[in-house]
Amino acid sequence: MGHNILIGSGWNSYLFRREISSLVGIHDVIHPRILSFTSDSSFDNLSKSSLLDDHLKNAEILSNISSNIDEENISQLILDWSKRNLPEGSFAIRCRKIGQVVNTLSSKKIEIEVGALLVSKKNKVNLENPEYEVVVVLAGLEDISSREIEFDELMPVIAWGLRVPISSNRQYNTRMPTDRPFFKPVSLEPRLARLMISLCHTPNYSPQKIIDPFCGTGGIAIEASLQGMHVLASDLDIEMIEGTINNLEWIKGIGKYEVKHCAVKDIKSMWGINKNSSFVFDPPYGRNSWKSDDGLDLFIDALKSVNSINPDGTICTMLPTVPGFLTVSNSENLLVMGKKWDELETLILDTGWTVVFKYPIKVHRSLARLLLVCHPSH
Repeated sequence: MGHNILIGSGWNSYLFRREISSLVGIHDVIHPRILSFTSDSSFDNLSKSSLLDDHLKNAEILSNISSNIDEENISQLILDWSKRNLPEGSFAIRCRKIGQVVNTLSSKKIEIEVGALLVSKKNKVNLENPEYEVVVVLAGLEDISSREIEFDELMPVIAWGLRVPISSNRQYNTRMPTDRPFFKPVSLEPRLARLMISLCHTPNYSPQKIIDPFCGTGGIAIEASLQGMHVLASDLDIEMIEGTINNLEWIKGIGKYEVKHCAVKDIKSMWGINKNSSFVFDPPYGRNSWKSDDGLDLFIDALKSVNSINPDGTICTMLPTVPGFLTVSNSENLLVMGKKWDELETLILDTGWTVVFKYPIKVHRSLARLLLVCHPSH
C-alpha cells in the first residue's frame, strides 16, 4: 500500500506542517514541505487548508538517492509503480522541483520518458484534460534564507503518486484585499486569514462557526464563508460593518453570515452561547504597538468575552511584537503589546485560555506579528 503525501507551498514550510497537524493529525516529515500519512488517516478537512499545494495518493518515496541517479532510472521505477497503481484511462505526467535539487535532473525529460513508458492501449496521454495525473516531485534543500536548522543536512527526496483534486479556493490572487469592493490598508491577506481558521482546528475538533469580533474589512469572514462555515462578525466601526457586508456579498461564499455593529464587551449579548465555535481575529492596534499597551485592554476583553460564548472553543489571533521574536529562542522578556511575553501569557491564562502555539511573522524591519493559538485552560 502506497503513502498519502501532502506537499506544501513555499510560503512557510513550518506553518504548513503546523496547519496540517491541526487539520489531519500525526504525520511523518519526509521533507520540510512533504508529509507522509498512513492510509487510514482522515483527510476530510484538507479542503480547508491554506498552504497545501498537492495531495498525492498511492505514492512512493525514494530517499537515500544515489548521486548517479538519472531520468532513465527514475522513469523505470515509476513504470513499475504504475503497473500496480495507474487505473485505465487517460493520463499526464507532471514533474516539479522543490528547493535545490541536483541540476542534472531535468523535469521535462522525466515527463517525456515516463509518458513514453506508460502509454498503452488502456492509458492514452492527454496533457490538457487527463483522467489521472501522475505527479513527480524532486525535492532538495530549501533556500538558505528560509531553511530551518534541523533540515540543514537534508538529503534529496524523490516522490511520485496520483494527484487528488483539492479545493480551488486557493486562488488567492483573485481576491486580494485591493480587489475587493471595500479596502483599507489594515486588510488581512486571504492566505493568512485562511491559515488562522485552519489553526483553530484539531484532529478531534472542527468548528462549525467562526466568530470575529474585530472583523475590519472582512478578510477572515470571507475565508470562512468560502468554506461553508457560519460566520458571526462584528466591529465597533460602522464603516467596517458596511464594508464587510459588501465584501461578503461580492465573494458569494456558501456559508451563512451575520455582521453586526457591536463592541467586543457586548458580543455575548449579541451572539449568545455558541457551541462548536472558534474565534479568529486580528485586533486593532496603532503605530509602535509592539512597545505600547494601547489595545491590550481591548484584547483581554476579547478573550473574556469569547470565553463566555464557548469556553470549550479555540482561538487564533495575531499580536504586534518586536522582530527579535524571529531569531530569539528565549522569548520571555520580549515585548508583545507593550508587555513582556511571560507577563502577557499569564494575563491570557487568567482569562481561561492557554497558549498552545506561537509563531512570529515578519511585517517589516521594525515590526513582526505574533501568531497565537489558544485552547481552553481547563
